[in-house]
Amino acid sequence: MKPIGETARETRAKASELAEKTAENARLTAEAAKARIQDGYGRARAATEDLAAKASEQAGVAREAAGEALEKGKAQAKRANSKLKDVAEKQPLALVAGAVAIGALFGSLLPKGRKDDADS
Repeated sequence: MKPIGETARETRAKASELAEKTAENARLTAEAAKARIQDGYGRARAATEDLAAKASEQAGVAREAAGEALEKGKAQAKRANSKLKDVAEKQPLALVAGAVAIGALFGSLLPKGRKDDADS
């Protein structure tokens, strides 16, 4: 049988070896976790930058479309104004008759007052 001192040294050496292996495993696990976190951060950042670029592009397209719509609206308003002036000069009675007809149409669409409401 081995002396107690020798057994204690062997046990201490085994415990020390086990502690070193455990520390090495912990270090490797931490490095792997760090790499995964950095990779996830990189992917998230790239996705965010991509989304921001797409949003900026879409905003530019929308701004351009709004500008075109505004220009078309201005052109249509000018044409309508010109036609209205022509009608007013060439056929003023027809213009007045049209205005009266539109007024009558709007008047017929308004809700009628009820006597019950006035009495309450």
